[in-house]
This record gives sequence, C-alpha cells and structure tokens, in this order.
Amino acid sequence: MIQTNWIIERLRHHWPTLEIRVQQIHTTGDKVTHLPLTRIGGDGVFVTEIERALRAGEIDLAVHSLKDLPTAQPEGLRVVVTGPREDVRDVLISREPFALKDGRLQGGKERPRIGTCSLRRTAQILHLCPEAEIVPLRGNVDTRLRKLEAGAYDAILLASAGLHRLQAHQALAEKLLYLPVETLVPAPGQGALGLEIRDEPAWCDILRPLQDMTVQATTTAERMFMRHLGAGCYLPVAAHALLQNEQMTLSGLVTSLDGRKRITVQAALPWTTQSTIERAEQLGIQVAELALKQGAGEIIAEVQMERER
Repeated sequence: MIQTNWIIERLRHHWPTLEIRVQQIHTTGDKVTHLPLTRIGGDGVFVTEIERALRAGEIDLAVHSLKDLPTAQPEGLRVVVTGPREDVRDVLISREPFALKDGRLQGGKERPRIGTCSLRRTAQILHLCPEAEIVPLRGNVDTRLRKLEAGAYDAILLASAGLHRLQAHQALAEKLLYLPVETLVPAPGQGALGLEIRDEPAWCDILRPLQDMTVQATTTAERMFMRHLGAGCYLPVAAHALLQNEQMTLSGLVTSLDGRKRITVQAALPWTTQSTIERAEQLGIQVAELALKQGAGEIIAEVQMERER
C-alpha cells in the first residue's frame, strides 16, 4: 500500500478534484507464499487478476513493481513508468557480517544459508559464493525479516527498493551489504513503478504528469533485452541501463541456475533529449542479440527444462 498511497498523493497534487477509491486485489503470488514463484505459474502471478479487473472496468489504474510485470503487454492495456526510480541494487541482510572480497562473497560460516526464491539472485549468489546453501524464502519484507531474526537463515536477499520504501534500511544499517550492480545485476525494471491502465486517451492524459521519460527509457531497454531473449521475469536473466554523458549503456546477464555458465554483454548508443523510446528498444534488442550469439538461448532452454522437471 505504500506505493499506492504515494501515487495517490501525486495524482491529487496534479488533479485535486479527481475522486479516488482504493481496491485491494490479492493475486496468486500474494496468496500462495509456501511455494516458489516458479512453481505457481512464474510470469504473471502478481498481475493476472489485476489485469482481469482492469479489462472488466472494475478498476481504472493498477500500481505494480515494474520488475513483476511480464514484458508482453496485453492487448488493450498500457503501462506508464513513473519516477524517480529507487535504488536498483540488491541488498544482503545478515545476522553476522558478510563482505565482498576479490569478487567473492564471504560470510562467517563455511556454508551459509541464504534465503531467496529468485532464480536470478540464486544464480548470481552461487557465482559469488559457491558454497552457499540457497533456501527458499517467500512473503512480504516484514515476514522475511522476521524469518531471518528467528534464525532460519544466515542472510537473506532483497531488493533495496523494498527496504527503502518501508524506511526499514536505517534501523538495519549494520546488517546490510549493498551489492553493486556490477557484482549482482538487478532484474529488468527493478526499483521502478509501472502504472497500468486501459489504453484510453483520458487515462493517458491523467498520467502524463507522472510519467518519467528517463526511467521509461532505461527500463524499456532492460525489459526489451529480456523480451527479445524470450525469457520471463523469473528466469536468471538480468539487465541494467544507465543514461550518462549523452549515451545509454545497457549491460545484460544470462546465467545457468548454478551460476557456473555466465554470459555478460554490454553495448551503448548516443542519447539526447530528442531520443525516442524506440531507440531504447533498439538497444535492448542489440544487447540481446549479442547474448544470443554467445549461447544465451541454449542456457535459457536448459533452465526452462530444469524448471519443468
């Protein structure tokens, strides 16, 4: 609800007379917390019921974490990306100190138990710490923190954005290890909010003041990388785009589940205030093609086969 309330405040700032009513929809991903996301449907587990309500006219606007949205946009719906974008990094929260040294993650135990249900995080952590035992972890941020404190894990992995939105990072400062994007590449769209609406002119006009074209551009490049690979939100595929010095740079990663096979790719395009979203899509496709030439398709196929066993 924190994200939703923040969007409501911004809508009321721009449209004081707009009548707003909040309707909570509990998705499959919200309700089934005892199984990994890949076991209950993968892509769309946090959005299917919401998009059904949008199409039916039961709601007019949905607030999503952009990283949870499938890259294929359903017909008749549209996503507007708003900013500013939160910290895109992943963060390790531990009961005892961990450290990054010489490209490796080191903790107090010989075989630390690290909690996550993300295949992307799992694969990259196993690359950084091959001796780690990855233990499934579901639930909201508060639930995950309680499980850590109860001793079920030595450390857990979360998106930094979730901690920051809850303002929980300050109290946990001594237990946090922020992982640089070069070390653990984030999910496409991580840290950004997507506002999903029916593709109608009236709603497009209402959301125009909230749209952040810089965040829309960078997340478009990241999500197009994943889409062109034919990968979904819950595969070990990662991407991070950066706008700096009049160019957009996109870094991409495809990895096997155990983190042993890794394909890292990067490309850049000149970028000005006149550049279009289509140019960001072009960069995403370009970087995906680089990955495919190095065997990314085979790794993704192997991962999908392992998931189906």
